[in-house]
Amino acid sequence: MRRWLRVIALIGIGLTVGLGLGLYLGWEAWPIEYTDAVPGILQDSYRRDYAILIAATYAVDNDLSGAERRVNSLGADGRNYFYSVTLDAILRGDNDQDIRQLARLAADLGLDSPALAPYLAGDNAGNTAP
Repeated sequence: MRRWLRVIALIGIGLTVGLGLGLYLGWEAWPIEYTDAVPGILQDSYRRDYAILIAATYAVDNDLSGAERRVNSLGADGRNYFYSVTLDAILRGDNDQDIRQLARLAADLGLDSPALAPYLAGDNAGNTAP
């Protein structure tokens, strides 16, 4: 009986040490580090948020080439994806400022739709720069 307790205790200690060592190696010594990840591989909700952030950045800095580069980083269909995010935001009735910024960038990228017109009207539509 005593021998079985010793075997069970040694197995328990071995499992505990193995688990601790595995957690240390996985989280501390050699953790996974994602580098140079492209926005095109993001989950759809995060890609949508990134598209809104691209438009907000463009509204502040007016850097069309930078915005175009970021839109293209959304994937092979980056421009179409950005366009669909813009139209979806209009159809859902999202935040008016976000829609104006999305519409302005879409228009400046040459993406045109009658749905964009109301959000492009007026001076500095979608522009948050002073």
